[in-house]
Amino acid sequence: MTRSKRNFESPIILQGFAADLSAANHVISSAVEVWPSSARLKRLALTALHYTSADVQDFEFLLCYKAHACLGVAVWEPENVSFISDNSSVALLHGLYVDQQHQGQGVGKLLLDEVHLRAEKRNFSGIYVRAERFSASYFEHVGYRQLADNQGPGAANSPYPYRFLGDLAARQSNAA
Repeated sequence: MTRSKRNFESPIILQGFAADLSAANHVISSAVEVWPSSARLKRLALTALHYTSADVQDFEFLLCYKAHACLGVAVWEPENVSFISDNSSVALLHGLYVDQQHQGQGVGKLLLDEVHLRAEKRNFSGIYVRAERFSASYFEHVGYRQLADNQGPGAANSPYPYRFLGDLAARQSNAA
């Protein structure tokens, strides 16, 4: 039975594989459709944001399903440490996308929580994000802190002004 035929009453997070790329890219297209930018920019962005089978080798895909629908996708790099400081390593969250019809319903948080759990199991101390301007407030809302210009991987040369760090140790102490 394929994932699209499963019938879950509540959302469930599953690890994605090459066969899931179509569902993941569909969610990405839906999410990008509501970005506050021009149609041309959205069209150009999709070329860079859609994943291919080659990406499955480098990234871990997590998909949120409910009933037969893929509601969201989180993509992160568990094998590529973004930076190390004070004996701690930080992983890169490559993308977090929620289908436009399911935004604001906790899907992104479910996916992010799963990334955090998996990162903690691999002894990462944090998650690094290069966010779009319009998603910066989301990452602040879920407890990530914006990095200063001189902080984080490649800070001096970073073209990303909206860079965030989710501190997994702080997350654990808040949960206690």
